[in-house]
Amino acid sequence: MANFNFPKTGRLIITLTLSVLLSRSIFAQSLEQFQSDHLLKVDLLYVGAHPDDESGSIATMAREVLDGGQRAAIVLVTRGEGGGNAIGQELGTSLGLLREAEIRRSASEYGVDLIYFLDKTDFFYTLSAEAVFNVWGYKDTLSRLVRLIRLLRPEVIVTMWPGPGTHGMHQAVARLATEAFAVAGDPENFPEQIDNEFLRTWQPLKLYYNAKRPGALAIPTGDISSSRLLTYAEIKNLALQKFRSQGFDRSIALPVREASEEFFLLAKTLVSETTESEIRLTGKNYQREKTKNTSVLPFRLEPLSVSIVPRADVLRFNLWAERHELVSVLEKPDPAVSIGSGTAGILNVEVINRHPTTISGNLKIDLPNNWIGPSSKTEYIIRGNEKKSLPFLITVPKEIEQGSYPVRVSTNYDDKSFMDNGWVDVLPVMDLLPRQDDLVIDGSLAEWSRHQTHAISSEYLWSGTLPGGDKDCSAIFNTAYDKNNLYVAVDVQDDVVVCNIKPTDIKGHWRSDSVEISVDPSGQSENTLTVFKVGIFPCTTEGDCARAARDADARQGIIEKTAPGMKVASRLTDRGYTIEASIPWSDMPGDIALGPERAIGFNIMIYDGDDTTAGPGANIGKARLAWSYRPSVQALPYYYGRAIMR
Repeated sequence: MANFNFPKTGRLIITLTLSVLLSRSIFAQSLEQFQSDHLLKVDLLYVGAHPDDESGSIATMAREVLDGGQRAAIVLVTRGEGGGNAIGQELGTSLGLLREAEIRRSASEYGVDLIYFLDKTDFFYTLSAEAVFNVWGYKDTLSRLVRLIRLLRPEVIVTMWPGPGTHGMHQAVARLATEAFAVAGDPENFPEQIDNEFLRTWQPLKLYYNAKRPGALAIPTGDISSSRLLTYAEIKNLALQKFRSQGFDRSIALPVREASEEFFLLAKTLVSETTESEIRLTGKNYQREKTKNTSVLPFRLEPLSVSIVPRADVLRFNLWAERHELVSVLEKPDPAVSIGSGTAGILNVEVINRHPTTISGNLKIDLPNNWIGPSSKTEYIIRGNEKKSLPFLITVPKEIEQGSYPVRVSTNYDDKSFMDNGWVDVLPVMDLLPRQDDLVIDGSLAEWSRHQTHAISSEYLWSGTLPGGDKDCSAIFNTAYDKNNLYVAVDVQDDVVVCNIKPTDIKGHWRSDSVEISVDPSGQSENTLTVFKVGIFPCTTEGDCARAARDADARQGIIEKTAPGMKVASRLTDRGYTIEASIPWSDMPGDIALGPERAIGFNIMIYDGDDTTAGPGANIGKARLAWSYRPSVQALPYYYGRAIMR
């Protein structure tokens, strides 16, 4: 290699020359003109809950940033520290730092360098936005998001879907982004940011939900980026492969198997006319207008309405959508109530009179055959501009199997018919009887012969597949109680029992063969913060010694710390394994009043995985069964079966 030795004066001249050239190439203006806008102003802002939530928008951000001349930023409420880890045992704060590194590497693939976190806690999987706000704190989280919107000044915000049925943190962040869109431009909201931090108010122009919903804009990903000479789908997969702790590097393929479109539903806009193409979300030619923040479509309420009152989570969402003028944009979830087979429950119907004068009529309810309900129409009289709730007592016949059954309520007024359709979710019901004999928790189920048996067949599947039927995976279980404990015995038939969990890694029971016991002492919980959930591994890498940990309730961790009075045992059998447990009532949340006819929420879930080659801690989940089986039943206590103390 040649060795060039410049005199000191020559080296100084070269250094100064390079400095001048670099300064001119980096800055279009002098340093005296450089403002915070040049560092922080963006065109597009994605708002999510965890690293990788932006995955449905990556190709579109690549199009906007790499080839559209736009600038984008990502704001996430958490670092994803409550999720799984496919490449190590880091948890909590350490896992959050790992996932932060992953998203920064991922976003560099599509040109996004501004990534911010609101530093809220990522906790267990829940489908309840209410539980999320209880943990995060609604006002403080909104304040942090508004601060970043005022700093970054985006023209367009993209966020997640706000409706029930999805991850609770995704619902919560979408609702926060919607509200931040509305208040970031109002100096009356969070004025301390203006007075103390000298921020300016900012009103974004458009809000999109990144969701495949009716009316959504579909943006292709199969065309080629002019700057990268790759398809946008390929850029997206390169970015997603960086999420190794989520296992994406093993499941995301290159070359791309299918270049799927990305979908964006326009929820709010202050732009009367847009000039961007149909494959762009942002544009440089927006004309800012001082107009009211409006939803996309007008919506006019009927003078009279009749509706089935839904569960609390759906009711809160409906009220939120009305408050933000999103009724015409967001699909209204079907209302539903849960009633146990062979028991009675209340279906509430709300009638609203928007006339200034009193109206009267008859309300009719249509039920499935052989169900017991009102024998005739129910009369109502409602004064002007008022509403009335009418309760209907419904009894579900005992022979009705669990499932969802349609119901309809209707009324007529002024030669028009008004109606609403909904569902009754029929749940399994069992008797919870006092224990008959001494029950020794040792994994042997011989002493349970005098107790009633309940079956979980391979057809009671709520996730995955079981091609081998009952021999592949199924179970029977028994229950009993006394004044101190709830007793549970589960006999699992499993053709392949895998013991790939280390004794030092007792968490995430859904990764391997396991049993979950879920108890809702109140029988009325909306989310799992007020239930007892425990996952039990029948064996570990060191043999058939049962280990257990509470999961996704208000006190998570190994039972030795979180439920010290609980006892658990297991045995491997020639057809699978057994689990036996006693759970003190005192280890469960709330004050439990034991007594005849008291109904509690109860469920048994079986997790099955057959990969015998899996390494320690690997997620081998193949199928999930339950006594009361519904999609996402593990997170929804109102889908638990009912155990009635006798």
